[in-house]
Amino acid sequence: MIALITGLAVAFAVAATLDAAKRDRESVEADGTVVRRWREHKTSYADVVFTTAAGTRVRASISEGDWASMPKVGARVRVRYLPTDPADGVTDARLGGIGRHSKPIMHWAVVVALMIATGWSYLQSVADRRRD
Repeated sequence: MIALITGLAVAFAVAATLDAAKRDRESVEADGTVVRRWREHKTSYADVVFTTAAGTRVRASISEGDWASMPKVGARVRVRYLPTDPADGVTDARLGGIGRHSKPIMHWAVVVALMIATGWSYLQSVADRRRD
């Protein structure tokens, strides 16, 4: 059972890693303005309005974890977005490598923990069989 969960965790980690790599390769920066701050289920968000390179005006909600520091309403900010889907996955352009890759890092940390648990469980079952 732990091996199945580990396999699923690996799939999520690979997907998060590929998504982060795509965002690094294809994202574009734009200037925007924070128009609203709000909270939902203990998470803070800032709504930003920006214009894409193609001239489309976009409003995006960015969670606190995707900001280097949470801006105030009215602040001018620099954001990163994917031209193929500019309203989804917008982040603060000031985020460094660790900040931009925190989700894949967390997924891989879960994978490592599950692999350790799987190995420990296997060793315990081998030790139990030897005692019998």
